[in-house]
Amino acid sequence: MQIALITGANSGIGLATAKALAIDKFELILLVRSHEKAMATESEILKVAPTTKMTFIIADLIDLASVKKATDEIKTKYTIIDRLINNAGYSPVGISFTKDGYEKSFVANHLGHFVLTMNLINLLKKSKESRVINLSSAAHALGKVTRLFEKNNTKLSDMGAYGDGKLANILFTKGLAKYYKDSSITAYSVHPGVVKSNFGSDMNGLLKIGFALARPFMISVEKGAATSIYLATTDIQDLRFRNGYYFTKSKPASTFNSGITPESVEWCWEKSLEATKAFI
Repeated sequence: MQIALITGANSGIGLATAKALAIDKFELILLVRSHEKAMATESEILKVAPTTKMTFIIADLIDLASVKKATDEIKTKYTIIDRLINNAGYSPVGISFTKDGYEKSFVANHLGHFVLTMNLINLLKKSKESRVINLSSAAHALGKVTRLFEKNNTKLSDMGAYGDGKLANILFTKGLAKYYKDSSITAYSVHPGVVKSNFGSDMNGLLKIGFALARPFMISVEKGAATSIYLATTDIQDLRFRNGYYFTKSKPASTFNSGITPESVEWCWEKSLEATKAFI
């Protein structure tokens, strides 16, 4: 039985992904923010796959110390992970910062997942063909490499901050493909599509109006999860030569940000290590 760890599996795309992998007989490790969310998620998954083995780990991706604690707990319970699906997403409602000065959605969307992945890298290496799947977005086009690690940047817009995190997800994916190319690990980033979920429901102003107007044209969470499920379950021989690629609709796709270069991949990797060194 293969083991998949999924973040943000309590709702939306993450829950749809967890259900599909449970039906496909994966054992699940689910990272959630509270025991209440864990109980509700367990109930939903057992409805479609009653015999699924699940372990819930409580952590907040904005709190890197809690992510480190979560990985320590995982390592006491598991010696191998076959799939790591960094699915959880955070949409900022107003710009705010951690005590270290980093914008909170950037920490949740990138640095938290970076700490999670790097602390579990040895468990991923033990799998014969492990995969890291990072949920990005077409909003990566709004991100700017030069802005990624700025501290206390009060000039950021909500969507600019979100775009920065999604751009970092792509750079991180390419970094994993580069630095672990000689291991069993492959990595992929995903644009799930514009999905009808709770995401964006707490946005303000024009963004909230825009999401409301677009809602009738959005796809279901099941369709949004399809690419992640494809990357987690398809034969590795069909994927290995796409290591580091950006996918949408279960196919490789072009990125739309000129800041995505080999140099920026290396720079983002080094800056991420520097920013999280106390937690890895």
